[in-house]
Amino acid sequence: MIYISGHKNPDTDTIVSSLVITDYFEKMGQKAKPVRLGKINKETEFVLKQIKIKSPALVKSLAKKQVFLVDHNEFGQAGDGIEQAEILGVLDHHKLKGDIKTEMPIYFRVEPIGSTASLIFKLFEEKGFALNKKQAFLLLCGIISDTLKLTSPTTTKEDIKIAKILAGISKQKINDLASGMFKAKSDISGMNLKELLVYDYKDFKEKEKNFGIGVCETTMPNSILENKEKILKLLVEIKKEKKKDLLFFGVIDILKKQCHLFIVGEEEKIVVEKAFKIKEKNNLIFLPGVVSRKKQIAPVIIKAL
Repeated sequence: MIYISGHKNPDTDTIVSSLVITDYFEKMGQKAKPVRLGKINKETEFVLKQIKIKSPALVKSLAKKQVFLVDHNEFGQAGDGIEQAEILGVLDHHKLKGDIKTEMPIYFRVEPIGSTASLIFKLFEEKGFALNKKQAFLLLCGIISDTLKLTSPTTTKEDIKIAKILAGISKQKINDLASGMFKAKSDISGMNLKELLVYDYKDFKEKEKNFGIGVCETTMPNSILENKEKILKLLVEIKKEKKKDLLFFGVIDILKKQCHLFIVGEEEKIVVEKAFKIKEKNNLIFLPGVVSRKKQIAPVIIKAL
């Protein structure tokens, strides 16, 4: 059995990719099972409810399992026990970290494209496999989520072309679907502030510095920014709990295409002022036009380090 695993703190692209590529493996005559490494977010809940599909099963460890990784390619983003797993392949659209090692050659495909969902569409197309309505719906949602409705700087011409094809197959209007998804993404009811800060969080390591970047993509940024002082105190706690040298948290306004980046301490201040050439003001840096952690935040911080 091949376990299809996305990254920790699963987002919509990770979950839909795990589900649809499982169907691809079965078409290829291989037994596969989609799994997740954490709780799904409200946007993903919304997506799955639309077509009445259950979320992949939660697993605590990947040790001693045959694993195919989607939407990530490094141990830091993978599940517990990955070092003791047999990695069969990787399908991703992020930068290469280079810390995954295998005893045998594996399938490895990484492309500069907006979402893993787009890559899975290409796999189906290359094999001549037809996508059904539900599969097309899931992949379309993955693209919409990861590219912020095809507006993120990570979006490629391929993503736009693929999204239009998937919208036709699934009988969906991209604007209407995105509106529902972003409304669900912005729903923070029932969630305390600390949960929100690690809701969409990723670990990084560069120049012997362990750091984390959390983001919250929302259509209602003021509902979060009004809790600034509480957020700063909680970020200090999270930094200690996660044993990070540096910690960053950005509130991304989906509609206005801008970001407010929280500055936890003096070292973070030095790094982000060098990275973005903007002065910190009251523990915040305002970044107009910045919406992507993958392409506009993490790489700039890494370069500054």
